[in-house]
Amino acid sequence: MNTTLPCYCPAAAENETIKDFSFILSDTIDKVSELQWNKHVPEPNKLMQYDELKLIEGTQQGKMQFRYVFVKKQDITVGVIYFQIVRFTGNDLVNYFPDEPAGTFNKYAYKIARGLSEPLIKTVDLKLLVSGNIFMTGENGFYFNHDITLAQRAVLLRKAVKETAKTDGLIRAVLVGDLYEPKSEFDRSFKKCGYSEITVESDMGLKLNPEWVTFADYIAAMSSKYRVRAKKVFALCKENGVRRIDLDAEGIAQYQDRIYELYNMVISRADFKLAVLTKEFFSLQKKLLGNSYRLFVYFKGDEMVGFISLFSLGKKIEVHYTGMDKDVTRQINLYQHMLYDMIEFGIEHKVEKLHFGRTAPEIKSTVGAAPSPMYGYVKHFNPAFNYLMVRNFTANLKPKQYIIRDPFKSESKNPKEN
Repeated sequence: MNTTLPCYCPAAAENETIKDFSFILSDTIDKVSELQWNKHVPEPNKLMQYDELKLIEGTQQGKMQFRYVFVKKQDITVGVIYFQIVRFTGNDLVNYFPDEPAGTFNKYAYKIARGLSEPLIKTVDLKLLVSGNIFMTGENGFYFNHDITLAQRAVLLRKAVKETAKTDGLIRAVLVGDLYEPKSEFDRSFKKCGYSEITVESDMGLKLNPEWVTFADYIAAMSSKYRVRAKKVFALCKENGVRRIDLDAEGIAQYQDRIYELYNMVISRADFKLAVLTKEFFSLQKKLLGNSYRLFVYFKGDEMVGFISLFSLGKKIEVHYTGMDKDVTRQINLYQHMLYDMIEFGIEHKVEKLHFGRTAPEIKSTVGAAPSPMYGYVKHFNPAFNYLMVRNFTANLKPKQYIIRDPFKSESKNPKEN
């Protein structure tokens, strides 16, 4: 069953722009040429290369669907696009209603608007087409040759969305997420084509100062208040017999039940999640990437109370999922210790930047991470619902606000992004 997608943009002009392009779609990675796919994905980005996507598809069978798109110009591949298809329910959005505004009139207006829209939002239950890898921050999932302009990329992506939606009539909406500021020519026409812009939580990242040769150099760069705090964290964990182990694939498999239990303790509390990992993911990931993937577990005495994982990707580190028994770890500030450990690992391996992801921004800022603003675009394929509900809801959709700290002395500020 085909789905006809409404488009408010100048379709004739856009079609003229990409008249020489065509699309080849596959619903399983087994039908995709590994050589051709990897040729168009930057080599340091292991998380969008063939083997990684094959792992995700293999562990998410029956839970998600996938689409792999080759973009061709006169039979020459000029780009690749990756989509994941997930079930999305309106209950996931309830926690994202904006805070009640100040002022009597505004409060009444807010309560009326929420009272009308919340029941409708809760009825949403659909297949959502997502551009990129929802298990990683910043994976927007499309790569093109350098001679394809930013404006062309936007048109080609939207055309790929239309072609992909035709493969499953139950796909009702699309999310193009994890785009970083500043905006460019890529963004110019999305709103004209019925897409609504959404603001998402910032990616928290720490650019390592090249003068930090050792972890002690990093601690020395902090103001007195944060040095004292760091030392208390280390002392508290040491007093409680906390020890860290860097597990190999066999060790991860041995402890996978407890690792997955700890993972679920964290993910179950998340305000918003489109999918969850499987128990086998962690050991399979380690087998696939070896030392480029690390999983550190933390024991308090004989009990495993937490873990943290990372991807080592050339000059950057992506801190991935964590798991914790918060009833235990909150008392010993273990999560902050984990963050310090990731920074020490980064300094030892001479990376340039650590990406900590979007959750817990305030505590991440206390170790020096700073926010990189992010946004995305969403569109429901029913024009009435898209106009009346999605547009109005996303206009007021705001991430929770947090206090962002700065732990460094003024003369030791972390280098600014270029």
